[in-house]
Amino acid sequence: MIVRHSETNAPFEPSVRFYRTIALSFLAVTIILLGTIIFVTSKKATLIITAKEDVKSANLSVGLGKDKTDDAVRGIVTSTVFSWTEKFFPTTYKSEDSVAVGSLVIYNKSNASQPLVKTTRFLTPNNIMFRLTDDVVVPANGQITAEVYADQIGANSEIGPSQFVIPGLSADRQKFVYAESAENMKGGSNKVGVLTDSDLQSARTIYIEKLKQNLIKQLPPYQDGFEAVVSVVSQQVDADYAVGDSVAEFNLSGSNTAVVAWYKSDDLKSMIAKEINSKVDVSLEKVVAVIGDPLVTLTSYDLAKNTAQLAVSQEAKVTLAVDADKLSPGRFLGQTKEEIERYVLGLEHVSAVDVSFSPSWARKSPTSVDRIKVVVKSIK
Repeated sequence: MIVRHSETNAPFEPSVRFYRTIALSFLAVTIILLGTIIFVTSKKATLIITAKEDVKSANLSVGLGKDKTDDAVRGIVTSTVFSWTEKFFPTTYKSEDSVAVGSLVIYNKSNASQPLVKTTRFLTPNNIMFRLTDDVVVPANGQITAEVYADQIGANSEIGPSQFVIPGLSADRQKFVYAESAENMKGGSNKVGVLTDSDLQSARTIYIEKLKQNLIKQLPPYQDGFEAVVSVVSQQVDADYAVGDSVAEFNLSGSNTAVVAWYKSDDLKSMIAKEINSKVDVSLEKVVAVIGDPLVTLTSYDLAKNTAQLAVSQEAKVTLAVDADKLSPGRFLGQTKEEIERYVLGLEHVSAVDVSFSPSWARKSPTSVDRIKVVVKSIK
């Protein structure tokens, strides 16, 4: 007889601990996911860039003729003869001994008037002698002011206020008639200008520029909207003193032949703007302003053909453009502070950059352009 045994396992019933573990795991995953979402969505980057203004120069050669073309402006060329005189001053000086002069108050403490003739001597305690410029009479019990000059030339006679005796009078009379000065004697040593070759050459250069400026002022305008540039092509100019002469000032004067080119200013401005814009990196920078007026010189001309060639130079201030492509937020996605700083500081016109991440422990910038802010501050 065979006996069979059968065993039936009881169905598994999860314990409370099991459910608690699942719940806690789910909660942990949820918290992690939620934290990740919050971190990603709250992550921000701010770039504050300090930009400086730099100068760019445009230099171009421009033709001048009857009609405007891509490389020429409208204008005319004329010539004129112009006389001009300009005053200059020496830059080199020398000292020359001269006669010091001044004034004295002569006192007469006696009851009789005292006549004194021209060249009467007046002597200081230090034996510096002066002489009377004109005849005078000092009234009894009175005083007069008289002009005197030094007996010897040179700076030694430039004395301060002093007492004077009159050696030509008797010792007793000197007690009653004497003099004193209240101010310094002056003129014993004078600075005198000396005309040098350097002064003359410098003056000739300045003379030409002054001539051009005054010629333009005196010429009747050609037409509205036209400006003139002048070139002096021949001169007969002389100085009124020679090199080595002692002078307080000197003049250059003479007759000058000048060529005048009148050009349409709007035509030139358009060409300059085009040239400046060609030098600007539109993905990074912008023109703030042009600096002053263009420098225009006449390099060649043909009066018969009414043509000329102009050399033009213009400077402009340039700085970072706030909306520059090279500064767009998309350039800085997922980068470290060091990478961003290295890139920005390598750009033109940047003097400093401050990069900040939020939260502060973030190591890289956001991967969304909406979370990156670029601010440009300009300094001059």
